[in-house]
Amino acid sequence: MLVLLAFTLRIHQLGAPSLWYDELLELDIAQGPFSAIGPQLPRHAAMPLDYYLMYGWVRMGRQDFWVRWPALFFGVLSIPLTYALARRLFNRRVGYIAALLMTVALFAVRYSQETRPYALLLCCTLIAFLGLWQVYRTHKMRYWLVVMVGLSGAALSHYFTLFLLVPMGLFVAGHQLFHLNQPRYWRHTAYFALALLVLALLFGLNGRILVLYRLSYRFSSVVIQPETLVLPAVEKPNGGSGPPIDSRFFVENVLTPLTATGSSSLLFYNALFMVGLLSLIYRGHHYHRAILFLCGWLLLPILLIYTFLLYRGTFFAVRYILYTLPAYLMIVAYGLDRLAGWLVKPATSHSYRQITLVVGLVLLVVPALIAQFNDLQAYYAAESREDWRAVGQLLSNHAAPDDVVIAVKAEPAINWYYPPASAPFGTYGRTEPIRAAMAQHPRRWFVLSSYSFKRDEKLREWLAPQAVRIVIDRRTVVYLQHKGKSARDLLAEVKQFNLPQKSLTYAFLADQFKRAGDIETSRTFYHQAIALADSAGQKARYEALLAALPDLNDTIILE
Repeated sequence: MLVLLAFTLRIHQLGAPSLWYDELLELDIAQGPFSAIGPQLPRHAAMPLDYYLMYGWVRMGRQDFWVRWPALFFGVLSIPLTYALARRLFNRRVGYIAALLMTVALFAVRYSQETRPYALLLCCTLIAFLGLWQVYRTHKMRYWLVVMVGLSGAALSHYFTLFLLVPMGLFVAGHQLFHLNQPRYWRHTAYFALALLVLALLFGLNGRILVLYRLSYRFSSVVIQPETLVLPAVEKPNGGSGPPIDSRFFVENVLTPLTATGSSSLLFYNALFMVGLLSLIYRGHHYHRAILFLCGWLLLPILLIYTFLLYRGTFFAVRYILYTLPAYLMIVAYGLDRLAGWLVKPATSHSYRQITLVVGLVLLVVPALIAQFNDLQAYYAAESREDWRAVGQLLSNHAAPDDVVIAVKAEPAINWYYPPASAPFGTYGRTEPIRAAMAQHPRRWFVLSSYSFKRDEKLREWLAPQAVRIVIDRRTVVYLQHKGKSARDLLAEVKQFNLPQKSLTYAFLADQFKRAGDIETSRTFYHQAIALADSAGQKARYEALLAALPDLNDTIILE
């Protein structure tokens, strides 16, 4: 039932939002020749496994819905894996609770609907930790194969898999330290060393050993020179300041993704988490080892990722910590189970205790479910972060074969959604190729976005007086410019276009028609913007702009 629910939540509106920039970067590489995948990945700081999987997948279909299916599959697979690990760490009840929390977690659902390697990384991480726990639980060497498969899949999915080796290594070292005279523990340590060797070979085969050596050597300097973390941005390797050092950042970018939005939900989840941790203070408690195992998995990678990004001067993205989510939810599930047990034990007789415990668990888990379903509802209702599909449809409908599409730092999006204008990534990142394309084509489409904003400022200034600005969303805009034609001439063309049905598109065009003196068309476009408005506030703004238009009888249009 939980797998079915997980599938339902993850397939809902799977193809509704447009693919966004990062997805299109991956798909642009995956749709090219197989031999060209590997050489392109260092530029994107990516590992190849998901790209190779997508290479075969996109040859069976290119629909947005279809290309997100692998992520959905791995996201759904993480549910039974969460149950399997939580049951072995604790008990069957905790297994079901952890799997339920994982099923409805917005964090997990979101990245099960993206053509990116994070759902695959999550799944492989669960496999690796399940195998490692089983190694020391059963002392059967075959589980090292499970560990190696999981770690290999994770390492071939993302570099940050390396940070998982720290808690895993400490887990292995801790057992070895307390069992120095037992040969089987030495065998376990040897197998872990073999797993590290396998990872080194995988990185070597992908040409990443020297890069990792240089990065790890420099990063290790943080231990002896922690002041490097607070250097000015210009002195850091990537030229940025990195994630901020404050509690608000931690709450918004670590705790909230792992739990749910809203202060009450945050408090509820973390209260259960603390209940789970309380078991550590009971000497001789049966689950000490399991709690420490999960704490290492949860805390150490987050700390290392944060420190690494701060050292490099690189932005923090919440997706980087997705693979720690199961550890957090398992501790929460155990805390919930313990709390229900503490509340029920003194209140009921032995004969009714099991039934009362189930009722208590249901009552305690309901607030978490309500919080997650509220978040999911908001997530499903939200607009696409970028609507590159609308850009492709606009070009397909109105770009002529002899037109040129100049997509600055957005070539992958055009390559996917409008293949006739395909160009290698970075083609229009410099002025010379843009000028060369303009010299050959009098009618030009410029696709600009937040990803090109720092580079295209002068280009936007040049386009402003002589092009029509078609706003797709808050991040993406298309300019139509034609040599020898004025903006008013081009507006007359655009008036006949089959435009994206978006309030922003019509509102910005309405303003351009107003400035061109075409009040009647401006009025029509404002009416359409009002009809398409996403919120009452947006609708009120457009109504005010419409009301401010001059009366047609008072308007003099100068030709």
